[in-house]
Parts: sequence; structure tokens; C-alpha cells
Amino acid sequence: MSQTIRFYDDLIPAVLSGAKTITIRSQAGRQYQPGMRLEVLRHSDGERVAEIEVMSVKSLRYQELNDSHAVQEYMTLSELRELIQKIYPDIEHLSVISFKLIQ
Repeated sequence: MSQTIRFYDDLIPAVLSGAKTITIRSQAGRQYQPGMRLEVLRHSDGERVAEIEVMSVKSLRYQELNDSHAVQEYMTLSELRELIQKIYPDIEHLSVISFKLIQ
């Protein structure tokens, strides 16, 4: 069975264009390791849309989010902070998964 990762539908175009090069997840994101290839699934229907390779996984505190993270997420810093708070309310520690698009 292939390893998978889901992205919200509105983020898929940025993944497919190569503009989105990281994803910020809860500490559960530590399950991913550099070199892993993951099938990218669309959140709404689970359809496979791409394959990515994990380049690195690093821990990050919410307060350390900066413009560099936002650029790599293909959004503004305020949008990024708002999205993370929506998905992970009151979270302190995050995982930053850097990836490259394979196909």
C-alpha cells in the first residue's frame, strides 16, 4: 500500500504547479521521512492527483511561522496563520514537511 497525504482542494493547483513546496501539519507529520514518496490525494474525494517526494521534516513552533513559510505554502503569512488555527486550534508545535513534485 502506498503512503498518502491529503491536501485541501483549493491548495491542489499550487501543489501541481510546484509553487507550494511545504505543508505544515501537526506533530503527526513526523511520520513522514525524507525520501518517502507520497501519493497526493484531494481532500474532498480522495482522488489521486500527484506524487511528491519528502525532502525534509522539521519541527516548528506556531510563533516561529514567518514570511518564508508563507511563500513556500503559496499564501500570505496572515492566511497561513489563520488556516493553521482553523485546522489545529490552539496548537503549539508543528511539523514542516518540505517536498518536491514528482508527477
